[in-house]
Amino acid sequence: MSNRISRRNFLKTAAAGAVSAAAAGVLTGCGETASSVSASSSAAGSTASSAASSAAEAVFSFKPGTYTATAYGNLSDVTVECTFTDTALTDVKIVSQNETAALFSQVEQELIPAIIDNQAGGVDSITGATNSSRAVKEAIADCVAQAGGDRQAWLAKTVEKSAGADEEYGVDVAVIGCGAAGFMASIVAAQKGLKVLTVEKAGSVAGVNGIKVSGPFAVDTSVLHNREGGTTLTVDEVFNHAMEYTHWTPNPSLMRRCLETSKYAVEELVKIGYNMQEATFRFETPFKDEKGGFHLINNSLDERIELWEKALDDNGVQVIYNCAAKSLIVEDGKIAGFTAEKEDGTQITVHASAVIIASGGFLGNRDLQEKFLHTRKLNAAAGGNSLCTGDGILMANDAGAVLCKTFGYCPCEYGGTNSKASRPAKQDKYDQNYCFKFGLYGNLLVDAEGKRFINEGLLCDYPMSYGSEQILLNAPWYGIVDQAYVDAMATQGLYEYTTARGATSENWFIGNYFKGRILDKLPEDIEEGLAEGWLAKADTLEELGEAFGLTHLAETVAQYNEYCEKGVDEQFGTNKWYLSPVKQGPFYAVQCEPSAWSTFGGIRTDDCCRALTLDNQPIDGLYVAGTDSGSLYYSPYYDIPGYCYGLCIDSGYICAEEAAKYIQA
Repeated sequence: MSNRISRRNFLKTAAAGAVSAAAAGVLTGCGETASSVSASSSAAGSTASSAASSAAEAVFSFKPGTYTATAYGNLSDVTVECTFTDTALTDVKIVSQNETAALFSQVEQELIPAIIDNQAGGVDSITGATNSSRAVKEAIADCVAQAGGDRQAWLAKTVEKSAGADEEYGVDVAVIGCGAAGFMASIVAAQKGLKVLTVEKAGSVAGVNGIKVSGPFAVDTSVLHNREGGTTLTVDEVFNHAMEYTHWTPNPSLMRRCLETSKYAVEELVKIGYNMQEATFRFETPFKDEKGGFHLINNSLDERIELWEKALDDNGVQVIYNCAAKSLIVEDGKIAGFTAEKEDGTQITVHASAVIIASGGFLGNRDLQEKFLHTRKLNAAAGGNSLCTGDGILMANDAGAVLCKTFGYCPCEYGGTNSKASRPAKQDKYDQNYCFKFGLYGNLLVDAEGKRFINEGLLCDYPMSYGSEQILLNAPWYGIVDQAYVDAMATQGLYEYTTARGATSENWFIGNYFKGRILDKLPEDIEEGLAEGWLAKADTLEELGEAFGLTHLAETVAQYNEYCEKGVDEQFGTNKWYLSPVKQGPFYAVQCEPSAWSTFGGIRTDDCCRALTLDNQPIDGLYVAGTDSGSLYYSPYYDIPGYCYGLCIDSGYICAEEAAKYIQA
């Protein structure tokens, strides 16, 4: 398989520290590392430089020496040490970083050698590691400036790429996307004796969202039966709750089939080496204890990458990374494959008897956000730019598949974000700017007019379900607090503050999650927010309102303070322990934008995951899995933890089953 770009052996030798997965199973960082790439050794390690044909002409002169600079990446500061002669950058040493190990190893092994070989700061970033790449580029550019070079010219110097010869493939099943749904579809289809080719935009499976999630929801699995006390959870119970919660909006037959399939999908993950346990989520949920169905993944991210790569290899799945599908091939009314393009412009044609679309939604496409969600303010929770730009949905629609009417998003539960912020809330590590906690801590929230728009407690208690819809509709929204509240959060934290006001473990389910989480860095984080322009500070409410055009802020605060004094929210019914008066200046406004792990909604499908036409006729050979499906999801997002991921792997499994039946009939 000449186009198989495997990282298994590469990762074993990459200079990256050990990784331990966080309990939630999200992106984790490696230990601090010190590694070096020099001009003499870079050529062997750089795939980007081998693809370069020429670089924009620019001549640099430097003051010979070694210089150090730091820039913030995806999860941490990245510090580099650069050595220069009078005419060239000759060595880049990573002094320290705490980024995702598997992704940062690509930055070290591919990006840095390309920068050195081409003496250019404008080389392409590593797909799927945008923030880490940007940090390294910026830090090196700062060193260029310290050495007397032209920083802007260095960053502006780009490298041209040359497309390779056109490529053509013939397979049974072609899969678009290798995230949660696409991975499952690929390996299950291969196990059924089908020849499978999968294309993925990211540079490796390390760059896909589905490998980083905390875990799926499933029923009747070996994991549940083996827990102490076993399980009494049934498909009927989950099905009835999900359909009632969604007012019977998703496809009921498909929903039931996914739940019935969930045990098989989870067993596939267990079979490849996943270690899972049933766990109680920190939010109040309808299913827990012997009725629990959330499967927490205990494997570290690096372990998962190894397991995915091995599973794809062992099952003979051919994967082409850094490759984006472009259009479906239709012959005699049937899907017969697709065209695609590699990152260097190489054109690919894939002939297939069936195509499974699992491209992950449209989070990275602001135009589709506006079209389907009526906002352009939804940011990627993992940071950077999402690779999911709705390609699969648009291709299927162009081929005659009809869109379903429900679109939504799987929200980030860790706080507000802002596209101008260097450290938005994106992971459960409390390493973001603490001010974004004021977007979901239950304090006063207002819309662009300065008016309240939600029961603020919902965003603290249920940030992924009941609290999520209004922040999308009212983005950007503003967290309003006074100095007294800032001081309380910086010294006590939300748990002590709120329990002192009447919240208990019996009536405040999420409370223990906040225990010991003190926002002690608020003073410096406030200064950062002011400098970046998404936070305002003023001595009066009138001045604060003027900062963001919140024309009704002063009157809103006056009314809100009356509710606080009464201990009763007469407008939206917020729990009394969240009612925090805004009286003691200076006052603060935090401009918040929502973020998501993914969008959902797209193509209407039947219970076989076949794409349907406007007349509800299946399109032969076209299947849709995961968040590209418009028939599985609801807005707001489910109140069941892991449900989005569960439906992704369930539908991927079903797509493989149905494609095999179709091809082998």
